[in-house]
Amino acid sequence: MIYKLTVILRQIVAVSSISLCAWVLLGVAAQAQTSIETQQAGVNSRIEVLGTLFTPPSGIAASQSRMVFYRSNDSMGLKGATGVFVNGQYHTSLIPGGYSQLCLEPGAVEIGTRQFQVGGAAKDTYDTLTAVRLQAAQNQYFAVYVEAGRPVFKPVSTAQALKELATARLQMHTISRVTQARECVQAPATAVAETRPVPEQFALAGDALFAFGKSNSAGLTQEGLVAIDQLVASIRNDYHQITHIHVIGHADPLGSSVANKRLSEERAETVRRYIERVGPISTRITSEGRGSRQPVVSHCARVASHSAIACNQPNRRVVVEVLGQRKANSEGR
Repeated sequence: MIYKLTVILRQIVAVSSISLCAWVLLGVAAQAQTSIETQQAGVNSRIEVLGTLFTPPSGIAASQSRMVFYRSNDSMGLKGATGVFVNGQYHTSLIPGGYSQLCLEPGAVEIGTRQFQVGGAAKDTYDTLTAVRLQAAQNQYFAVYVEAGRPVFKPVSTAQALKELATARLQMHTISRVTQARECVQAPATAVAETRPVPEQFALAGDALFAFGKSNSAGLTQEGLVAIDQLVASIRNDYHQITHIHVIGHADPLGSSVANKRLSEERAETVRRYIERVGPISTRITSEGRGSRQPVVSHCARVASHSAIACNQPNRRVVVEVLGQRKANSEGR
């Protein structure tokens, strides 16, 4: 018997779009079974109708929309299976507790329904027709409702659909004929931005650290030594973990860029060595000179004069960057 029905089904598929591959579904809708017993011998004795449990779908690519159709057990009043048509082409037949999905390009779509029941007269028209617009990169859910004894698909929210689909199973004993269907493409994983810790900066005035034009340890002023000692003590007291200390020398734009670069490098290296000596801080300490590339003020005259030297005072500085974790009681100091 099963063999004969299969042959008839194949003949109908070749002739009419009404062929739904749903011949086993139409008589079991009210029972919401996952399989049916055919009382036949061999491999045809049991036919699976519903498959795996529903799992929430992943995100969909921007070039697609995913349609999820389902029929909850609340629609048991409809006799037989609900045929689903997308833009006039057969997609599936749903029984209570079944769901199916389809991926298409975004745009306008018409969803037709046609209720089928064993022994009933074949229909050439839809019971209902619903027009929807598919949105790009979205999963959209459509549930079967009963209106005036006829099935109709209505859009439902994601929250409602996921709740109602919790016990739904994949409608597996049908073959979609929708030629516009596309293989579902998962949305690319969102890159998680790497959060890099930001070091805390401590600026030391260059004119206070070094005598004019000097950059070596002999050129450190007494005021400069006290300033570095206080900074080191503060770092040791306020941080319970220090990952890295970086010393950056800056010069003003007066004079040649080559000379300024060298002066900034030498001053940064001198401060670095002093911190290592008086620490001791068990962490990596590095240094660099940036010359006059990053001025604090830029409105000063470029020709060396007493006023230009005074105006550029903020640009002559050494910045100590500390990367680490402060102690809880030292926040905001």
